[in-house]
Amino acid sequence: MKLNCSSMNCHHLPLVLLGMVTFFNVSQASAQDNFPALTAKIPASANALILIDADALRTSPLGKQEKWADKNEAAYVNSPFYLPPEATKIVVGSQVNSNHQLKQDWEVAVMNLSEPISSRAIARAEGGEVDTIAGMAAVWSPSDAYFVQFSNQLLGIMAPANRQKVARWATTTEIESLDPAGALADSVNDINDKTQIVLAIDLKNAIVPHQLREGLSNFEILKDDAAAQASWQPVVESLTGAKLAISVTTKIQGRLEIQFASDPSPLGKKAKEGIIQVFQKFGVAFENLENWSLSQSQNNLVLEGELSLTDLRKVMSLLQLPSSNFSALAGVEPAEADDQDKVVKASQKYFSSVSTLLDDLHLEFKTNRDARKNFAATYMQRYAKRIDELPILNVDVELVDYGLSVSETLRSTSVTQGQANIETGVRKSGVYSSNYSNGYYNDYRSSASIKTQIARQEQGEASKVRFSNWKEIQDATAEIRVKMTQKYNVNF
Repeated sequence: MKLNCSSMNCHHLPLVLLGMVTFFNVSQASAQDNFPALTAKIPASANALILIDADALRTSPLGKQEKWADKNEAAYVNSPFYLPPEATKIVVGSQVNSNHQLKQDWEVAVMNLSEPISSRAIARAEGGEVDTIAGMAAVWSPSDAYFVQFSNQLLGIMAPANRQKVARWATTTEIESLDPAGALADSVNDINDKTQIVLAIDLKNAIVPHQLREGLSNFEILKDDAAAQASWQPVVESLTGAKLAISVTTKIQGRLEIQFASDPSPLGKKAKEGIIQVFQKFGVAFENLENWSLSQSQNNLVLEGELSLTDLRKVMSLLQLPSSNFSALAGVEPAEADDQDKVVKASQKYFSSVSTLLDDLHLEFKTNRDARKNFAATYMQRYAKRIDELPILNVDVELVDYGLSVSETLRSTSVTQGQANIETGVRKSGVYSSNYSNGYYNDYRSSASIKTQIARQEQGEASKVRFSNWKEIQDATAEIRVKMTQKYNVNF
């Protein structure tokens, strides 16, 4: 089973940090005052952005209830996302390919810290190497990322770990700002005391017309309705971006804004179902989305509703820090040969974390009505990366091997789905030539029927692999649980 941080290869983060003195002088300012200073470090070529007010999340009613601020708990067990305990505000920028399963070309993150994290602590936690870049303390991480300490209060991360790029970024005194008219620039205005997370993606000029035409012709809700397909085409081509604002109180509320350059009214009553199907196609749907209400505000379609912790974990996996061990292990020492208690506790947390992430995928696999057709390949890739980056200090070696095997299975399953989509496209392209004779194309409906059959065949084969791989994961999980329980005489 296998978008990848390979797919997102979550290669990550050219950070730019300027105006440091000014930034630190306003460390007590409001969220809206701080975030512009952080977003100013994100390169203009970014087309995806996430802003997180970590402090506000931890102090929210739900955050207190779930103990998101507890440094002693495994971050993946009690939190729907990884937030370094020392980070107060975080901005992650990335360049993603919306035509290729949201694959990330690079990511850059910058975070404001409440207390410093030493480069040696980061290197130890990451299994990395201490470095110095442009006179600043830095750490190379085997997770293919570079950490740069711009100051005690400002930490940057860039991935992939291209040292020359990091050096150029770290010494840049000016950076071209995000397009003020684009979908990302105004995201900072949505962060406030009640909205702690904003995720935005710029989709202007991302739609490929001929692919859209074929996609609309295969849409279940538009099949055999050429007039509807024709009316949807120009509207969807005018798509400029999407923005998801998340508010956490005693529950989690989301507001998803789909932005168009033209009036989306022609999409009519089928707009919501169309949006959900697109999310499923990209492998980024979440369970509660179907229950959200739809409205229109000028040229924007707005979906609003509640998210579960599982939903939030999935959404937050789309743009995540390129590495997440560095803070969780600060101050944690390797276990001595006879210190079994440390090994047991670390191993239990690790197993619980993997189980939580697998539960997310298992729940979707069972309940997503279109899972058999379009399983969440994107989330599989993201979750595989999250498992790879779980803290492993003092964790039983056999348990770590199990976790790595699970993440590889998730990746391979995701790749299988991607290959099925590619093979479907290749086989469909042959339909055009095979139905062409004497200077004329044969009946279009016949061609469409053949292409539909091809898609079903390829998806059917991919489904067999998914079901088989999922069973392998379940069997491996049951086996390692028994083995660890017997070995340490405690429950796993």
